[in-house]
Amino acid sequence: MAIGAQIKDPAFILAALRDMETTGAEFPIKVEGTKTLPYAAVVISLDAANGQIIVKLVRPLPPALKSGALFEMVFATQDKRFECRIIFLGREGYLQYRFQGPPFLTATDRRLWKRYPIRPRENLHVAAQDADMPGHGITGPLLNLSMGGLVFRVDRMLRLDDGMLIRPASYMFERGKSLPLMRLRGLPKGEVLEARGQVVRAQESGSELHVAIQFTGMGEPGKLLLIRFLAARERQSIQIPQGGGHEIGPAEGSRLARPSGAPAKPTAEPDAIPEDVSQEEGEAGPGAPLPGPEQAALEAQLLLDRRSTHLLLVALPGEDRDRVALRLEASGYSRLEFASNLFEAHARCKDTAVAPIRLLLVDLEPSRAEGLEPMGAVRHLEPLLRSFGELPVAFVTRIPDPMLELMGRPGFGALALEEEGEGTDWGKILDGLVHGISPA
Repeated sequence: MAIGAQIKDPAFILAALRDMETTGAEFPIKVEGTKTLPYAAVVISLDAANGQIIVKLVRPLPPALKSGALFEMVFATQDKRFECRIIFLGREGYLQYRFQGPPFLTATDRRLWKRYPIRPRENLHVAAQDADMPGHGITGPLLNLSMGGLVFRVDRMLRLDDGMLIRPASYMFERGKSLPLMRLRGLPKGEVLEARGQVVRAQESGSELHVAIQFTGMGEPGKLLLIRFLAARERQSIQIPQGGGHEIGPAEGSRLARPSGAPAKPTAEPDAIPEDVSQEEGEAGPGAPLPGPEQAALEAQLLLDRRSTHLLLVALPGEDRDRVALRLEASGYSRLEFASNLFEAHARCKDTAVAPIRLLLVDLEPSRAEGLEPMGAVRHLEPLLRSFGELPVAFVTRIPDPMLELMGRPGFGALALEEEGEGTDWGKILDGLVHGISPA
């Protein structure tokens, strides 16, 4: 099918939309002629008799948007990509909207999602785990990001069962390879994006290996986090044009004919609504924060719990141990005991005459000095740590190591001593370990 070819067969259009409904594939829509971040949508229902579709969005459309607004839609089905125009008819339910379906489709080679390049100084890093057995950990800096996926450079790859480093190569990332766990760190406010994905392609460029990943699963909080980040990036690109990416503007968009009877443009300008709105007007969604007094009471209770929690730090005496103790005290943990090795720590935990230890912290630097990778050091210590039963463990390193996020054992966490600014909040990680919840 040639690029630019128009398909007006109603049966073909209905089959394409029904395939989108069946697969639940996400696609972008946006008001025609605007330069804002597209809305991620999925088809949840078809009204074939009236030629209409009902879509569900991740974030709401502006309340001021008028019925009859013309939207651009780009989607992929049966290994082909199409663009079309759909007409907004109204709201059906929470984040659900009805549109008049397209009268025709146009074959296109446009990307579904605009890609945003990431500069090295932004320091965004990916940590991923593949689905092989026993599994590999993969880390490296993010190169570009979109609503549909990302590209990153593979800097390190190791076996998760023993922490042994291996040399990454493109043949290890065949198309369709599953990545059941991916974490993106370095976002504003220390937030973490977690998703599932699969390999689209891997390409070696000189001494570097670049891997392109398509997202195959992401929770609602992750989608909203990604939307906020990319919306801010889109606003920056509009304010300071950099010549990258590709957007359909009013002039370029005219190459596709409007559906018969469609208005020239909605009378209300939808972009007047802030892009970071995450709930519809008058509704408190599942991610809404607690009201002020309740949140303050929760934080006070959490701080009191930290002050009464006994921690045991396994580290050799010295300046580094003192720095860890000061960092813990700054996070609200004042009841801290010390042991020089795991054998001393085990004896302390078995002592019933004193308050019970609720969390163990282990300094990995002695093992690093022996030439072990942090993950290798964890695997080396695991047999001894089994004697502590279900006691949660936090491993302390000098600098952040994304590989430690892939330890794959509940009750294990990682802390980095050298993080500054908006680095990881130690309190949140330790709270999560003590209370058995995810800190991410």
